[in-house]
Amino acid sequence: MRAGLQQVAPNVLIYCSIFLANLPGLRQVVANAPLRSDTDTAAMLDAMRETGGLAGWWQWLTGDWFLHNGFYRPTTCLSLLIDYTLYDESGWGYRLTNWLLAVLTAMGFYLILHWLARRWLSHLFVEEWQFGLFAVAGAVALSLQQTSALYPLRVISAWWVIGLYVVVVGTLLHVWRSETWQALLRKHGWQFWLAAGAFFWGWDRAVHSGFGRLIVWVPSRTALLATCLVVWSIWSLIRWGGSGRCRHLIASGLLYAAALGAYEQPLTIVPLAAVLAFAMRKEWGARAWAALGVFTTLAVAYLALRFALLPVALSGYQQQQLRSNPTLGVLHLLQTLLPVLIHFRYWMTVGFSPYLFFFEDAWHTLIADLAFLGVLAACWRSWQWFGWWLLWQGATYLPMSLLHPFEHYYYLPQLGQSAMDLALVAWGMQSTFQLLRSAKRER
Repeated sequence: MRAGLQQVAPNVLIYCSIFLANLPGLRQVVANAPLRSDTDTAAMLDAMRETGGLAGWWQWLTGDWFLHNGFYRPTTCLSLLIDYTLYDESGWGYRLTNWLLAVLTAMGFYLILHWLARRWLSHLFVEEWQFGLFAVAGAVALSLQQTSALYPLRVISAWWVIGLYVVVVGTLLHVWRSETWQALLRKHGWQFWLAAGAFFWGWDRAVHSGFGRLIVWVPSRTALLATCLVVWSIWSLIRWGGSGRCRHLIASGLLYAAALGAYEQPLTIVPLAAVLAFAMRKEWGARAWAALGVFTTLAVAYLALRFALLPVALSGYQQQQLRSNPTLGVLHLLQTLLPVLIHFRYWMTVGFSPYLFFFEDAWHTLIADLAFLGVLAACWRSWQWFGWWLLWQGATYLPMSLLHPFEHYYYLPQLGQSAMDLALVAWGMQSTFQLLRSAKRER
């Protein structure tokens, strides 16, 4: 009994911390934003009212969704119909559901981070509490991003943070003698720079990520619901692979099917399931391929159902949303995955001239470019982690990059970016700590 309580207590604290990190999102829940001030939301309310609310739920299983713009989204329709029945046209109720979905997503994200970190970051962490702390930090960071609560941290330079970390750790390890530091910098100065560079890129991208209206804008329900269902579907798949219990495979399949019915973006999860199945093929055996088969079958079934129920030709709305030049979309995708490419465009635009370095922007860009070497070093050491999450971000954002950008398009890909940024920060801090500890031993 006592052992059970000792095991439950940390989990309660973890989920409470994630819940508390999402509390800033309540500002969007209680915001003064009448539902009918947004034309899309008003059209959705009219559609629900005309079909009798929840009583007419079955009508949305066989055709276009509320906005009649060529999308098959029965899960989102059902979710909004429940809200309509509970709250009528009170906006706070719809936004509360959006917020709760964001909280559940962060909690599921914690579980996936914890499990994957044990397998793909075991060279970085040793103790179990380190894996747990890493996963909690990732879930809290995502929570603050999705509630747009990281904005105040944007003014805090990553260099000051890593500098403070070096001072604190150096003090604790008593390596502040001048001769010790001189020898350390001569021997490991380059490694210090790589660690600081990885930390810089992870911190800078993390604090500059945020969603200002993900919760307050009701049509964001598509991305919020789909992302939440995808996260918990992946977690159920992981549990199926580890335990072999059929209920986990059934839950994973049902959650993924519901995610497809909420939004089209989860179709891109199939390649991720394939890579995970291949990576775990030795431990999971036939269960890995069974899970992949379920995901692939559901994706194909969804596409067949969608094209059977709705016209194949693009609707006027869909044509309007497409970028005029697909090349711009591909370029935007590459810059999203590798932000350093934006710096390349900067150098190509301004040209290279010694006079350029009389301006502050040139120095900032050059230092960031040199710091990117730390990102490459971190990716080399943890290629499985960065490879899978980079695929997550790239695959889920690829179809959206061909459209004119909207904030909720980035939500599912944001999980991949958050996982990578977190690992860069952790790798920078851990590498710095190991260098300082080695200096103490050599002293």
